[in-house]
Amino acid sequence: MSKRRYKHKPSQVIPTTRVSVIVIGADKKILLVRHRKGNRLYWVLPGGRLEYGETFVECAVRELKEETGLDVEIEGFCFLSEAIAPDRSRHIVNIYLRGKVVGGALRVGNEPVLAGVDFIPVSDLERLTLFPPIAKSILSSLISGLPNGMQYLGNLWV
Repeated sequence: MSKRRYKHKPSQVIPTTRVSVIVIGADKKILLVRHRKGNRLYWVLPGGRLEYGETFVECAVRELKEETGLDVEIEGFCFLSEAIAPDRSRHIVNIYLRGKVVGGALRVGNEPVLAGVDFIPVSDLERLTLFPPIAKSILSSLISGLPNGMQYLGNLWV
């Protein structure tokens, strides 16, 4: 049996939990947030890190408001995935919820990584750089309706 080599001892680092919200309007557009890290620009679903003592729903509502200025009502859970770096230096557990806008005004939040926010046509999803890469899962679930139960998507580290 081979022994795994970790950059950190597993007891020293715990996974980060990120909660994201899938918001699709009646006009078949999906709410996305643009991130800039160094010279890289890419899209993500609005969301962020779960804080201690916070529920997934509370995190989703807070993060969406901070990043987009919109108020959402969470309608259910959709997907679960992980992002584990090949060298095991990072481990992110991603929880995806679905929601609908119930108020607020669209604006870009003030976090340095945020470069934009917009409703993008769902038909453009596969052409965008989206992290984690869940465009196909979202598109296929729209055909049959977003799942009511959690669907595990596996390790999506790219």
